[in-house]
Amino acid sequence: MSNRGVIFDLDGTIAHTLPDIAAAVNLGLASFALPERPIEEIRMMVGEGMPTLCKRALVNHPDIPLSEMVGRVMSYYRQHRLDQTRPFDGIPELLDELTARQVPMAVLTNKPQEHTDAIMGAFFSRWSFVAIEGYREESRRKPDPRTAMEIIERLGVPPEHVLMVGDSRTDVLTAINAGMVPVGVAWGYRPTEEILAAGAKHLIETPGKLLTLL
Repeated sequence: MSNRGVIFDLDGTIAHTLPDIAAAVNLGLASFALPERPIEEIRMMVGEGMPTLCKRALVNHPDIPLSEMVGRVMSYYRQHRLDQTRPFDGIPELLDELTARQVPMAVLTNKPQEHTDAIMGAFFSRWSFVAIEGYREESRRKPDPRTAMEIIERLGVPPEHVLMVGDSRTDVLTAINAGMVPVGVAWGYRPTEEILAAGAKHLIETPGKLLTLL
């Protein structure tokens, strides 16, 4: 039996969201009179939810209340999350082909649900996804497998025949924890060495290469 279902991560996998995320984080830092962080530093902070992102940005400033930082970053991002965000090159064509092949698709991300819904609605509404699940509560944040397992049930495909596609160690561990096939992408925000070390079974250089795994 071949692989017959796909669950995608969002940030760094199907959507290039880093510029808008970095702008929000730096706005938050500036609001506390703290220096901005280079975008390449922020790149290494994303993937594990907004509270964790903000905590990492404030690593040398324990006196700043994390809840206030999260609130300011979220408020700015809510207004600017679509300014520079776009699908990665090759993703629309991949989704077209998966749809033509009737491969069920879903999205599972640690991005807050409201931002996930906004980005999916703005850029990916013409494709059908069985589920679009973002961050709702800390206890179920990836790599916790529970939400992934619920999505797998909705896909109607055994977990060992579902590809979990992402750009980070977190995505790989989510796949392993849920019994899926972990597929890393080389165009995302984390080093490929990290993805492979975490246990990715496959690493794809371009979106179209995913089709060779089906």
